[in-house]
Amino acid sequence: MERLASAAMASTDYALLAGVRHSLRALNGVIEAGAKAAGLTVQQQGFLLSLAARGGAHVPLADLRADLGMDQATTSELLTRLVRRGLVTRRTGLDRRAVDVSLSQSGRSALTRSVRAIGREVKLAKKRGDLGALQRNLRAYFAFHTERLRVGHGARSGSSRRAPASRQPSSARASRPR
Repeated sequence: MERLASAAMASTDYALLAGVRHSLRALNGVIEAGAKAAGLTVQQQGFLLSLAARGGAHVPLADLRADLGMDQATTSELLTRLVRRGLVTRRTGLDRRAVDVSLSQSGRSALTRSVRAIGREVKLAKKRGDLGALQRNLRAYFAFHTERLRVGHGARSGSSRRAPASRQPSSARASRPR
């Protein structure tokens, strides 16, 4: 009997997670369309967006790398491509080992085109119901796992383990005064 209940819970978990993944693909499609409309890759778009979120001028490359979750080599390669395209500028920071990055006027224009295209795509996705599905799927998935923890299915040997707190989002970090 317990095995049957466990199989049913796993099936529900899988179905909910599959719904979340489907909805995330729709959201990723919106973001990709925005990047493409501005002639950017998704990585380039993310870099410019992170840079703009941090004020767009004299932002330490290390901060952008942390926001993007990229290793140093990948970030450096991406920065080199963006500089070549004239979308950003780089200069040595106060600490000679550091690099500061700023958006150029071309970079601001490309980012603006990208964000406007994302806005248009969001409206279309909303009409299709894709984004509402994302919200519903995430709520259902979180509710399922919250309930499992509440009734003890997720805890080990009766301990009241809590999920670790998530990191502060980069948008919140970006608003910190410097």
